[in-house]
Amino acid sequence: MARELKESPKPTHLKVNKWRGLFLFILVLLVVGSLVAISNVEHQVRALESQYYQSLKQALKANEEWGKLRLEKEHLTAPARVEHIAKTELNMTLDKSNYQTIYLMPVSRESSRAQERKGE
Repeated sequence: MARELKESPKPTHLKVNKWRGLFLFILVLLVVGSLVAISNVEHQVRALESQYYQSLKQALKANEEWGKLRLEKEHLTAPARVEHIAKTELNMTLDKSNYQTIYLMPVSRESSRAQERKGE
């Protein structure tokens, strides 16, 4: 009888149960790791969204400031304002009596070559 017990086949379900616990432990570790990774990614997304909206606010403020500066520049460089400042503060006048008119006559190629030869 002792021989019969030694030769009887061993149950295989004990070997399967041995690995089942390790497999379950690895599976739980993977689930916990993926949950931690998901929460980390969500945190990064929220931080990036916050940074994006702050940048968008800064861009809108900069665009508004640029529009104000452009309007101010147009006002300061308006021709009527420049003329008024020139007359009042700089005492400039629009006096056309000192104007001179200079007429330039077109020069032909032959006469320009002749003038070049004289200069040499």
